[in-house]
Amino acid sequence: MKIRTEQTEHSLHSHRIRVFDVAELSKHDGPGVRTVVYFQGCSAQCEWCHSPHSQTYKAPLMFISSLCLNCGRCAKVCQQKVHEFGEAGHILHRERCTSCGACIEECPTSTSGIKGSALHLPTTETTVSSLWAQIFPYLRLTRKEGGITLSGGEALLQLEAAEELLQLCKQEGIHTAIETSGLLPLGIYKKVAPLVDLWLFGMRVITGNKHKRHDEEICMALNYLVNKGANILPQIPMIPGYFDRDDILQSITSILIKNKIKTVSILPWNRDFDLNYRYADISLKMDAPSTHEIEYCESKIISFFTHLNFNIYERESMEFKSGKPDE
Repeated sequence: MKIRTEQTEHSLHSHRIRVFDVAELSKHDGPGVRTVVYFQGCSAQCEWCHSPHSQTYKAPLMFISSLCLNCGRCAKVCQQKVHEFGEAGHILHRERCTSCGACIEECPTSTSGIKGSALHLPTTETTVSSLWAQIFPYLRLTRKEGGITLSGGEALLQLEAAEELLQLCKQEGIHTAIETSGLLPLGIYKKVAPLVDLWLFGMRVITGNKHKRHDEEICMALNYLVNKGANILPQIPMIPGYFDRDDILQSITSILIKNKIKTVSILPWNRDFDLNYRYADISLKMDAPSTHEIEYCESKIISFFTHLNFNIYERESMEFKSGKPDE
């Protein structure tokens, strides 16, 4: 969806919101058919993040070199001299970019707001009410069989905007879900808990080999939500070298059993995880795993949880793989 930023008299009293994408009619981000709003900004800094451009306050200028015609029109209109053409081809000096969008408007293979363009500025800043006017037709269409999912980035870092959007959904009877790392201060979860129908709760007890462990924070947030009777679906990312480690899997299991949770969702490895690093010229924090490493990680996690009689939630089919023995 191309997000518009126009203002209305009503939107002047609405909170500002920064998003880097909106997906309509998704079947992979909660039950049924969802409208997914991807909030800009994340503090987790996971080494395997496949959307590194979502972590900062505003995303950098994205560039798909294979779509560039080397026509030089972007360089002619850019007053900041971001674009340079020479023997090395089209070079971008992103540190000079002011996100004015002039180069995108001039580029023959780019369209403002379309992420498949040669040049693209992902972050759109608008108001919640303006965004709501654009996504509500999709939410109304899928109200009986889906809802909205707030994702990111980390949606709850923009707490006031997230709360306003959730309140609008509740007023219209829209099912609400939030995808969270589980690493935010407890007060944030307390603030929005009454407005959330489903928590897609990340079990990121580790975010990088040199990062501190997050077992205590994860356990505290999960315990609070469980005690409030929240509907929670823990999500375990399939990250080779991280979440196929026995100590990590045992730690996650201990937290889940302590909170009497017996169903988990396993997020498959994104084989295109390095694309946005190239488009945004951001250095990778980990090497791409081999096919063998991915397959080993998948089998390790699945066998681990089915062996312990956990149900594994299939996000697309809406069915469960059960680890429970036949009766």
